[in-house]
Amino acid sequence: MNNDSSPYIKPDQPGASLDALYAELKRLREENGYLRDKIAGKSAYIRTKTNELLGVMGTQPLKPEELDDETLVDVDPIGIISSSIKHVLENLKETNHQLHIVNENTSAIFAAAEVGILVIDGRKKILSCNNKLRELFFPDKDLSAVIGSYCSDEVCRHNRPKEGCACEMIQDGRGIGRIESWKYGDRIFNVVATPIKNEDGELADVVVVYNEITELKTAEEQLSHLNAELESRIRERTVQLELANNELETFCYTVSHDLRAPLRHIKGFANILSEECANSLNELGIDCLKRISNASSRMSALIDDLLHLSRVSKLEIRHTNYDLSRSAEKIIAMFRDTEPNRNVRTFVEPGLIASGDATLLDLVLQNLIGNAWKYSSENPEAVIKVGKDNSKGKQVFYVRDNGVGFDMAYSKKLFQVFERLHGDEFEGTGIGLATVKRVIARHGGRIWAEAAVGEGATFYFTLPEIKKS
Repeated sequence: MNNDSSPYIKPDQPGASLDALYAELKRLREENGYLRDKIAGKSAYIRTKTNELLGVMGTQPLKPEELDDETLVDVDPIGIISSSIKHVLENLKETNHQLHIVNENTSAIFAAAEVGILVIDGRKKILSCNNKLRELFFPDKDLSAVIGSYCSDEVCRHNRPKEGCACEMIQDGRGIGRIESWKYGDRIFNVVATPIKNEDGELADVVVVYNEITELKTAEEQLSHLNAELESRIRERTVQLELANNELETFCYTVSHDLRAPLRHIKGFANILSEECANSLNELGIDCLKRISNASSRMSALIDDLLHLSRVSKLEIRHTNYDLSRSAEKIIAMFRDTEPNRNVRTFVEPGLIASGDATLLDLVLQNLIGNAWKYSSENPEAVIKVGKDNSKGKQVFYVRDNGVGFDMAYSKKLFQVFERLHGDEFEGTGIGLATVKRVIARHGGRIWAEAAVGEGATFYFTLPEIKKS
């Protein structure tokens, strides 16, 4: 192209026109673009074929920087092969590193496992095992001494489980072989076998795990024995309780029948003496008769309360939608009738409804409102409230007063029979709150109190909520 016969027009050639020069420049640019596209296609072709080869070898494809364009443009076979081999070696190095980590982790787990692990081949010959399995089945032998032996000779010792062999379950095509509570001498094992498959998906080896559960089974047997003993004791206590209940029924019958008659006689004769012979008695005699009459009335009330307490445990609970608000209003009206001159402000929250036995829950309200009425009697501005508190996520009913209150240090005695926190200044038998607690307990609820001396008391209790249809 450098001789004078060249068809190309040189810029310094005499007679060359400007148009000719522009045409030549355009042609050269087009030829340059064509060659560039051809080289790019050749580079893509070589890179694609190289990656196909690497894919067959099982390595990752080339990165752009691993096979530069200059090597591809020059079509340098040695450069292409060298880059490919370098790429393969780096991938193999990384793969070996990852395999080493996996192998180390597996070996550590294998050695530290607190269960016996056995690896056998398709013929049930031992390939490997961990130290725990050796301790369990052949503590006096080295691992090298059992490699290649049949597992039935070293592990089972022909003590074949009645359910079959877990390894054979895998050989029969199961995904997992499991033997529960295999007895081996004085020890018990749970055995689990899983397959190891080759790249073709065929069974190659089997991993068998032996988990000793001897202590667990012993504990279960002890627990079962304790449960049986507990059930026996419960039956005995139930019989004793039934006998005690029968004796209580007999006692209550005696109290209601045998004691009421002489008590009526005592009170009746005391009243006769007071009415008929009052003029013949001095002040001491009249005072003695008054004391006899009061004691008789107190004894009669005590008998009634004892009967109520005993019947609470025997009455069958009949659940209804019990309206506490309406019952509380009726009970407060009853107390107002008995003491019409008392100025007591009462507040009953409307819509207080729970599930329970109407007769028994009436008894609860009578006792709680009665106590509030009684212990607020010394306050000229007495207030009694009956309501509900939902702040604790469950409906809690309460009866509150601003009466004398009590010291919370003695709150544990509140619901015990015959226990009273106040003296003779307030009437009572000490049985009412015990009856209330028993009724609430029979309904599956609980009752407690909060109070302070001179600031009143609040009794809280829970009851089953009504079932919404």
